[in-house]
Amino acid sequence: MKIYKLGFTLFLASSLNANAGLLGLDLIETGDDAISDITSSLIVPGAGVNIVSGSETFVGAIGDGIDSDTAQSGIFSGVNITDGATTVSMGQGVALTSGTANIPDTNTDTSFDPFTPATGGDADLSDLLLTAGAPSSVTNDVNYIEFDFTLDAGFNAISLDFIFGSDEFPDQAVTDVFGVFVDGTNYAFFPDGSLVSFVQGANAGNFIDNAAGLFDIEYDGFSTNLNLVGLIDETLTEHTLKIAIADTSDSIFDSGVFLSNLTGVYTDNDGGVNNPPTTSVDEPFSAILFLSGIGVMLGLRRRH
Repeated sequence: MKIYKLGFTLFLASSLNANAGLLGLDLIETGDDAISDITSSLIVPGAGVNIVSGSETFVGAIGDGIDSDTAQSGIFSGVNITDGATTVSMGQGVALTSGTANIPDTNTDTSFDPFTPATGGDADLSDLLLTAGAPSSVTNDVNYIEFDFTLDAGFNAISLDFIFGSDEFPDQAVTDVFGVFVDGTNYAFFPDGSLVSFVQGANAGNFIDNAAGLFDIEYDGFSTNLNLVGLIDETLTEHTLKIAIADTSDSIFDSGVFLSNLTGVYTDNDGGVNNPPTTSVDEPFSAILFLSGIGVMLGLRRRH
């Protein structure tokens, strides 16, 4: 892969820019092993999540190595989105988008969509939108990673951190969607219990407003660093994880999600999460998220 100084300022140890966006963005391009690059950047070594070899599937546009906008996904060593006063940060991880992963570190495009991946729709994401009664359940330009996995003894769930951003915010009526499916069940929700998909007039409170371009990221709105916990089906010996994002209705006003820190955790019947497993309960989930399936906290949005 090539490290680009386009799309967020690349901020290495010697950088002169104190307000960097992505830290060491590495686009997935021709010749790269997309599955290996993504999974090794996402899964915390020794944290209980073990991929079943050969089960992995990746869908996304691979960059051509010439036009940096043609890469739909990337990996990074860190994210630091700031306006100088407020900062949303994340460690090593993966960027999946409904357009290009070459995301600028300035907000100058009111309808950011320089590249159309044309990767098709996704039935799982469409079902989420249909069930939620969204204005459209048609999905396009999907980008996802999927694999089977086992968990080490003592764990019964996975934990994942994410930041969701979108140019759909704050004025698009049909907006992009993000989902995290564990054994077929979606656990990606905002803190208010809504899907990670912007709903005009309903869940704007889940986004930090960047329409004025004060933050060093192209997206007009983005979430804080959120966490989700997804329960496995304990009747199974092997489990499936699918992480997906897509445009809704059209292929414009792109969105992206930054993902980090995929680990195994243990959850008890009271909604407590312990990692590593102990007999104590130290992180109770809010009632609204518990009703969504089990603890979740995420950030996404959809477009028009």
